[in-house]
Amino acid sequence: MKTRHTPVSFVILSFTSLVFFVPIYITIINAFKTKADIMQNPFGFSLGSLTFENLKTHGFSSYFNIFQAYFNTIIIVGFSIVGIIVLTSMLSYVMDRNRENKVLKIFYVLMLAGLIIPPESILLSIVQILRNLGLMFTFPGLVLRNIGWYVPFSCFVFVGYVKTISRELDESAYLDGAGAFSIYARIIFPLMKPAIASVFIFCFLWIWNDFLNPLILLGDKTYTVTIGIYRAIGQYSTAWDQIFALVFLVSIPVLLMYIFMQKYFIEGLTAGAIKG
Repeated sequence: MKTRHTPVSFVILSFTSLVFFVPIYITIINAFKTKADIMQNPFGFSLGSLTFENLKTHGFSSYFNIFQAYFNTIIIVGFSIVGIIVLTSMLSYVMDRNRENKVLKIFYVLMLAGLIIPPESILLSIVQILRNLGLMFTFPGLVLRNIGWYVPFSCFVFVGYVKTISRELDESAYLDGAGAFSIYARIIFPLMKPAIASVFIFCFLWIWNDFLNPLILLGDKTYTVTIGIYRAIGQYSTAWDQIFALVFLVSIPVLLMYIFMQKYFIEGLTAGAIKG
C-alpha cells in the first residue's frame, strides 16, 4: 500500500530534514575551505577554492592522529558490542523462556529501571570500582562499563523479539537431544538477526560518540575520536578550518554506517510487533 502524505506532513518532514541536513552540509563544506573563506561565507563555496590541506594538516598532527583515534575507538566499540550482544542475547533467551520464574521477573524489572538512571550519577561509583579492580585508565575497564550500561536497553530489545520465536522450535530440538545452549546457539541466535542489527547500530552510535566516560576512565595517555578532537580544538578554539576538518574526519564512519545500514534502524525494533 502506497503511503499518502498530506501537505502538512510534507512541510513538517521537509523542515525536519532541513534541520538535520544543515549541520552536515556546513561541516562537510567548511572542512575543505580555508579559514578566511569560512569566515567570509560559511554557507557557500566555490569548487576552485576547495582544498584538502585541512584534512592532511589537522588529521595527522603531533597532537592528533586520526588513525590512532580510529584504532582506539574501534577496539573499544568492537569489544563492547560483542560483549553486549553475546551476554544480553543469552540472558534474554533465558528470561523469556522462564517467564513463570518470579525471581527473573523481578530481576528484569529492576534491570529495566536502569534505563532511567542518568549515567553521570553513577560515574563516581564506576571510577571507584574500576580503581579497586585495577582497571582504571585501561581499555578493559571502559569496555566493561559499556557492557554493563547497555545491558538494560539490549535486553529490552532482545526479550521483546525472543517472545516472537515459537517455543515449538525449542521443544523439537529437545526431542532431538539438543541442550539449552545448543538450542540458543543453533536456533535462537540466528533468528535474532534483525534485533541484533538494531542493538549493534544503536550501541555503535552511542559508544562511538561517547565523550565523558572515555575522558574520565581512560585518562590523559589515550584518546578516542571524541577525546582527540576535544583536546585538539582546546588548543586552537578559533581555528575553524581545523575544527571542521576534525569533525568531518570523526564523523565519516558514522555517516557511512548510516548510509549503508539505515534500513535496519527501525526494522529490528518493529520486527517483533509485526512478526506473524
